[in-house]
Amino acid sequence: GLIPNVTRTLDKVGVHTDGVGTTRFAGAFDITRPMDPAVGQVIQSVIDKGYADFTGKVAAARKKPVEEIDAIARGRVWSGAQALERGLVDELGGFDAALADAAARAKLGKPDKYRVRYIEKNASPFAQFMGGFAGSSVGNLLLKDSDFARALLARTMPETDAQLRFVEQAVHARNGAPVKGLVYCFCGL
Repeated sequence: GLIPNVTRTLDKVGVHTDGVGTTRFAGAFDITRPMDPAVGQVIQSVIDKGYADFTGKVAAARKKPVEEIDAIARGRVWSGAQALERGLVDELGGFDAALADAAARAKLGKPDKYRVRYIEKNASPFAQFMGGFAGSSVGNLLLKDSDFARALLARTMPETDAQLRFVEQAVHARNGAPVKGLVYCFCGL
């Protein structure tokens, strides 16, 4: 798990934050404060459970002992060729091969006997704005190598949600009018 921390970045510009909570986990994911070790332990236990579930499912599907899969996996990422060598996949292929295999397993017949439809979720106004912003030369320069920007774009921090909703509503409320400049202080972060 990766939880960004912008404390040192904010220190460089003279911004300091503080807060009071009634439990150890209050503000647990506040990117402006160092993570409490207890929160880190909770996150690690979730990761460990996910890893155990993953290796268990792979072991069951490959009909191998969990210990053997664990020895192969150990958190590493294998290329397709390496996965084939290690018995983690049956064959190599791209999307079309996977689609053909799925159709064969579902007994759909030849490709002219079925249709494939791609269903994608429409991007929110905020995602459209950020996509355009990140694609611009100015946005690219500002967002390049920025941990804060990555956290912002990922939209994973609960503390940023209200702030991001404001920006999203502002972009949506423009009703197609051109946006020359949009400045918003994320002071609540």
